[in-house]
Amino acid sequence: MVSPFTVLVFLVFWDTGLAGLNPLSSELYRRCYKNGTCRLECFGSEMLVSYCMFQLECCLKGNPDP
Repeated sequence: MVSPFTVLVFLVFWDTGLAGLNPLSSELYRRCYKNGTCRLECFGSEMLVSYCMFQLECCLKGNPDP
């Protein structure tokens, strides 16, 4: 039987290990077109200017010219 300490160590390091394998972790909040930011969804005060990898949206603050 596995000791509770071993299970605790496994659970603590499991999330840290998966963070490096997640493809979104490197793309999220990355700079994109015209100094925008890649996000899952643009905020109300931002404008969608293009798309990033993995269907993320490239958002630009304010209301830029078309």
